Amino acid sequence: MRKHLFLGILLLIACSVQAQHITRNYNKTPLPYVLTDIDNASQRYTINFIYNELEDFTVTANLRNRTVPEAVREVLGFYPMRMTVSDSIIFVECTQKSPAKVIGHVVDQHSQPVPFANVALLNPSDSGFINGGVTNNGGDFVIPCSQRKVLLRISFVGFATYSKLVNAGNIGTVRMKPDAYRLKAVTVKGMRRVIKNDVDRLQYLVGNDPFSKGMNGIEVMGRVPMLTVSDEIVSIVGKGSTHIMLDGHILEMTADAVKAKLRSLKAEDIERIEVITIPPAKYKAEANAGYINIVMRRDQSKGWSGSISEEVQRQYRGRYFQDINLNYAGRKFELSTGLGMSLDKVINESYCVYDFKDGHQRSTRKRTIAPWPSYNADAIVKYHATRRLELGVMASVYADHTSPRHTFVSINKDTTFTTAHAPAVWNDNVSTTLYAEYRLDSLEKTVSLNYNIFNSNAPTQSENVSVTNGMTESLRNESKAKYQINALKLDFSLPFKHLYMETGASFSAIRNKTSLMLENFANGQWKYNAAESNEFLYKERTLAAYLSAKKQLTEKLQVQAGLRYEHTWTESNQLTQGQISRSHYGRFYPTLHLNWQLKGNQNLAFAANWGIERPDFNDLNPFRIYTSTTDYMTGNPYLAAAYTRNMEINYSNGKGLYAVLYSSHGKGETGWRTTFLANGSQVTGPYDGLRHEKTGVYANYNRNVLAWLNLNIGGEVYYYDSHSDYQTDVLQINGWGRRAEGSLSFLLNRQKTLIAEINYRHWFREYFAQTQSDPHAYLRMSLKYSCLDDRLKMSLTIGDPFHQNINRNTIFYQEYTNTNRFDNHSRYIGFRAAWSFGGRQVHRTYHDNRDTESQRAK
Repeated sequence: MRKHLFLGILLLIACSVQAQHITRNYNKTPLPYVLTDIDNASQRYTINFIYNELEDFTVTANLRNRTVPEAVREVLGFYPMRMTVSDSIIFVECTQKSPAKVIGHVVDQHSQPVPFANVALLNPSDSGFINGGVTNNGGDFVIPCSQRKVLLRISFVGFATYSKLVNAGNIGTVRMKPDAYRLKAVTVKGMRRVIKNDVDRLQYLVGNDPFSKGMNGIEVMGRVPMLTVSDEIVSIVGKGSTHIMLDGHILEMTADAVKAKLRSLKAEDIERIEVITIPPAKYKAEANAGYINIVMRRDQSKGWSGSISEEVQRQYRGRYFQDINLNYAGRKFELSTGLGMSLDKVINESYCVYDFKDGHQRSTRKRTIAPWPSYNADAIVKYHATRRLELGVMASVYADHTSPRHTFVSINKDTTFTTAHAPAVWNDNVSTTLYAEYRLDSLEKTVSLNYNIFNSNAPTQSENVSVTNGMTESLRNESKAKYQINALKLDFSLPFKHLYMETGASFSAIRNKTSLMLENFANGQWKYNAAESNEFLYKERTLAAYLSAKKQLTEKLQVQAGLRYEHTWTESNQLTQGQISRSHYGRFYPTLHLNWQLKGNQNLAFAANWGIERPDFNDLNPFRIYTSTTDYMTGNPYLAAAYTRNMEINYSNGKGLYAVLYSSHGKGETGWRTTFLANGSQVTGPYDGLRHEKTGVYANYNRNVLAWLNLNIGGEVYYYDSHSDYQTDVLQINGWGRRAEGSLSFLLNRQKTLIAEINYRHWFREYFAQTQSDPHAYLRMSLKYSCLDDRLKMSLTIGDPFHQNINRNTIFYQEYTNTNRFDNHSRYIGFRAAWSFGGRQVHRTYHDNRDTESQRAK
């Protein structure tokens, strides 16, 4: 009997905890205090929010016997809030983060509150809609607004419409006058804002762009200012390297795996795309690098969802892509998985000419043919261990099978003809991240610990046969390259009422071991070449710490400042030859961001940071990679780090114009040069000491010219100067670079399910490193159709129909001029179909694992 009584008491307690209800009465109570009160009263749920985002919103509500989620949902009312429930954690976020707000109180002729009145903020110049909302039970409204002066319009059945020009801020009480006549409908014409500015990033609101419907992740990024897409590779204009993140999680994958992941994303599932051109101190101090963060939509849906995408292309070869994604969101457990496959065939052609001052010429023509299938898989598992503790693991695997590859090289009009045959090999890399995140309080103060391990295995084999004037020479090589990166990071996010701080520390250890075995063919047999064979071991350890703070100084001015310190130890060891080189260096890297809200929706921002560029692993590798038996490329294990400085001034007018005035400076950078030895061999390798200065302006204008027509145009003009601090035979180069871009998008039916787009980019003369690039262009046309309630999406795309995308560049030396022509055959026609199933918007499970060094393992 006692046993049954005890079990009954436990069951009663469990049921009471599970079905806990709240009764509360609030009258003009600030929303942060209401959420804190509900959080303290709840035994099961933890409510997370940022205090200073919500402090202007008040609550007037009478809660009776509500569950915690019901209570939170009711007190949020019609405010611009997003509520996300994840098992025992409730996230509350203001979806409109403008620091300025229009705040007021609406009453009737008897001074009684008027609940649920419609409030609209209009542009005084053209009555265009800026923002809107609804009064709560107490007649109060709070509407975020980035414009200083607005036309306030309040309407409610039975009352005359109230209109008045007001300044942003608290406007006090508005008294409505009764009206016996029915109000006529008011038509407000305007365009939802697509571009927004935060203090350290540009935000492109995908949901506000109707012309993005039916696009995948790569296609929609082609509409974002400061981004350029070439052969499905997305990069930031003017940046040496671009890192892509999903909800703050950096995609630690190869370029092909990143493309596969982005192809699997749908524009309808993307909330916004953030472009970080000057990264704050939280990110590693990388030279001239930028970040693209894709923020996915979040909601409260649970269960399964997924998508299947198939794409076929006809280029000079047939290409096939397949992506499968499956997601599950439960009360304690969340899962996101993806599988991708690419069946590709690469045909690249290049033509290189050296014109010497003494009149003679040397030319090299190269053609590579290689089937290139690749496969990728990724999975993210998230587990809510307690109300405040979240554990997770993220893993990705990529493998490509370089099928037998043939390269044909002719030198000096077939004086020397080389055939290089590379047997089939497997390349793979695996990345795994373990993380734990603990929420310190209900104000979203968090501490997170991340451990990442990255392994890459990239073996190569080739056999070169060169025929010169009837004489045959052969060599073959086998190379092994294994990279391993371990990174441990501790981060704190500390939001206070008037200040948001971030701080943390990290440690990374890199181990790069490569080997090369070279053999020459002589007297009918292969002989080991001990002089050129080698084993190379490179170790690098970096310890870093940072502190960053963000504060709203005035109603219009926001500042973010940070300081990062990194100290690095390196060791290069040529094992076969017994040569060891060690070094260490450390430096502080400051960052600064200022953001001003001007009149209307105009915005002006300034940003600056300092960074470091460490050599890529392949640049350090001292091995020889032969094009023919006499021509080869080699690395330099003694390369040092370079330092850069970047500054920007950004402006947007809130009506589609975005402009950037920028300047970048680099010192001690790595350049590449080609020399000719006395025996006729051609050697290409890296060197230190390159310096550059670049100043330019970039502008983009995006506007819905008509309800069915969108215009997106942009361009860039800059001056570039590059030279070496040390004596070298590569000459200084400088000049003006220019490029232009534009697209037209058409809505072809009223349902907005049939969209056509024409996109054109033209590169005039450009400059980079010590290279001058000649003009080239790229045209792409597409037709997209959505049906079956947007679950089936199809697209037809034609790329480079006039074969304009051929790259030509020139490098000037003291004794000769080197001209290169590269054709990667980008002309194609493709058809893509994607089918979505299950829940519409299952909660995404990506997590921020911060950044690692795997991008250097090219």
